[in-house]
Amino acid sequence: MANENLATKEITQVDAAASVAAGAKVYIDNGGAFARANLDDVFKITDTFQTLRGNGSPHNGIFRGKDLTNVYTVAQMYSMIHSGNFDDLFLGDYFTVSITTDIYTHFTGSTFDSGTTYYEASGTINERVWTATSDATPQSGKIYATKLTKTESVALMFAGFDYYYGNGDTALGTHHAVLIPRSVLATTAAMNPTNTTAGGYANSDMHQIILPCYAKAFKTALGNHLLQHRSWLTTSVDSSITTAAAAGMQGASKTAAWSTVELQLMNEVQLYGSTLWSSSAFDVGNDTKILPVFNFINPTQYGRNNTWLRAVMNDTFFCACNNSGLAGGNGASIAIYVRPVILFG
Repeated sequence: MANENLATKEITQVDAAASVAAGAKVYIDNGGAFARANLDDVFKITDTFQTLRGNGSPHNGIFRGKDLTNVYTVAQMYSMIHSGNFDDLFLGDYFTVSITTDIYTHFTGSTFDSGTTYYEASGTINERVWTATSDATPQSGKIYATKLTKTESVALMFAGFDYYYGNGDTALGTHHAVLIPRSVLATTAAMNPTNTTAGGYANSDMHQIILPCYAKAFKTALGNHLLQHRSWLTTSVDSSITTAAAAGMQGASKTAAWSTVELQLMNEVQLYGSTLWSSSAFDVGNDTKILPVFNFINPTQYGRNNTWLRAVMNDTFFCACNNSGLAGGNGASIAIYVRPVILFG
């Protein structure tokens, strides 16, 4: 056996080993060349592969940035994620989807303009339904909006793996990937119709009206694999409290509550790794660590846009990331860009 020319034999023609001795060698096809390798080294490679394949943690430490649009289908990527193996998915990788979104903008006027179609809302936040209103004038207690239908291509980037696994008042037990737009969504939006943060993020137009519109579009684009999760969101702001953002500014988040969410904005910790202009600890909630992708890239690397964050800054401002990467905030009624957190799993 020792003198046989293994290069001329089929694998089935070689005798099976009764036992494997320490320091054993194996023969491999090394890129087309027949070569010898230590069996221990092969096992090391296999162990490394299984470590990468078996959970999300190693994938949260590797940035690749590969375009997967024409490499895998959404269904194939979902299979990699749902199994918890994550296989050939790494931070910064992205794929492009086309979405068509009916974007509703809150109407707060006292009279309807002739020639404009207005819609009224029914249902809860994650089951919101909009129908053309038959009301001649706005009625108290109803939510009205105008509609813009927008079709756009969105590059969705892998920002983390199993980021929320085991998190929440009800622990999330589904393997998932966190996606964010590589840049931003195409249409700007305000957090509220007026410059107020009263009601916190949970009661803002952004959370109650704008993001649910996009949730429907992303459900379709992701093959109905948009994953709901639990999030601790601010529910009130006390304008008499000095904000933690800076001396001399008034208004800070005072209460928060658990909510079931489909899309939400990032907080400062997820983007920067710490709070900078957040009004209080309530603005952090259960998102207490940076999204892993931002250990490798800066917030404006793939697009220099003013972008909303969900943290309250004071009684009139929500936090935002400036188009230069500067941390700051904007008046709640100002329309800037949106970059939501999306759970795919």
